[in-house]
Order: sequence, then structure tokens, then C-alpha cells
Amino acid sequence: MIQFNLREKLKTLEDKRRNQAKQHSIDTVLMITIMATMSNFQGYRAIGDFAVRYKDKIIKYLNIQNNKVPSFATIRRVLINIDQEKFGDIFTEWMQSNISISKNTSTSKLSNNKIKSKGQWISIDGKAIKGTKQKEEDKKLAHLVSFFKSDSKDILIARATASKSNEIPLVQTMMQEFPLKDFIITLDALHTQTKTLKAIKKSNNDYVVQIKENQKKL
Repeated sequence: MIQFNLREKLKTLEDKRRNQAKQHSIDTVLMITIMATMSNFQGYRAIGDFAVRYKDKIIKYLNIQNNKVPSFATIRRVLINIDQEKFGDIFTEWMQSNISISKNTSTSKLSNNKIKSKGQWISIDGKAIKGTKQKEEDKKLAHLVSFFKSDSKDILIARATASKSNEIPLVQTMMQEFPLKDFIITLDALHTQTKTLKAIKKSNNDYVVQIKENQKKL
């Protein structure tokens, strides 16, 4: 089986920076971004801090020839201008190629519907990403919706959306694309929506949701 090469996939994304401003390739910047966010450094400045803190290790691991790590401004410029959907697709594909869902089937991948998943839990949650307002007058942060294993916190699927309110239709779409079955899906009260729950049942999964004041008739 051909191993998924994350860095090579990231090179396929369009880099909209001017040529003279490209001291660091788009794949280098995005690899640092992924490593930083997976280490809980969230937001442009936090990612820049991560790059500085682990400069020597990053330069060695990513084989950066000029012995410099990208600045906060460079990271921000790249992340603002990339195609977020394509970036999310690449990240999801990479995660799916590396995560095993069942402890009893360690070689099973996310695309395999035959894995022993019955009784395992997956959580769906949306978070605003710190530091993603592009201008001071912007009132909204970028928003990320993720499906992750409740026990290990491994992210299975992640998609970006423009706001908290847009989480609802996005989750419904993501459930339609979700390839696994026999899981228990947990969601917060925002997603106690008839269409969302029908999408979960149609995908052959079960759910546990919260009921709050948004469902006054229940």
C-alpha cells in the first residue's frame, strides 16, 4: 500500500504570495501549522511562537535550507490565502490514512466499514480559532468543526465554516459523507436538530445529544 505523503499533498495547494515573498514554501508553513495546532498552539501568533520555540528541531525535521523558520506574519499570510476546503480535505485524508478506529483491528482505516466499531464513541464539536480575525473590525473568528474519537481525541474529519450558526448545515453535510457505522455520536444542544439526527441514523450510527432551551417543546 502506498503511504500517504502529507507534505507532498500540501505542495499541491495554490500559494498566492508574490514570488519574491516566498522564503518558505507553502508545504513548510503548513507542516509547521499542523504540528503546532496538534500541540495545542492555536492561532497565528501561537503558531509563530511554536516555530520559534522549536526552531532547531523544525529546521532539522523539515530540512529547511536557510536555517530560518517562518515568521508570524508569513504564517498568517499563508493561512489567510489558502483554499481552506482543500486544506481540510488533505488533512482529513492524512488522518484517515493513519488512524485505527478499533483496538482489535489496528490496521483498519477510516474508510473501512467492516471495522469493529460497535459501542465506540465519536464526538462532534465546533470551536472558534483564536487569532483568526483578519482585521480589527472583524467581529467573527474562523470556525472549525471536527469529528474526533472521544477516548483518544484523534481527529477523524475537520471542516472550516464561517460562523457558529453555520455549524448546523455543515455537520449535516459531514454526516452524509461519514463512511463509518455502528458508532455512538455525541453532539451539544446546538445540534439537537431533526435533520441532523436523521442524517446520523441514515448513516447507520446512533447518537446522544443534549436538550436545552433551544428545544422548548421537549
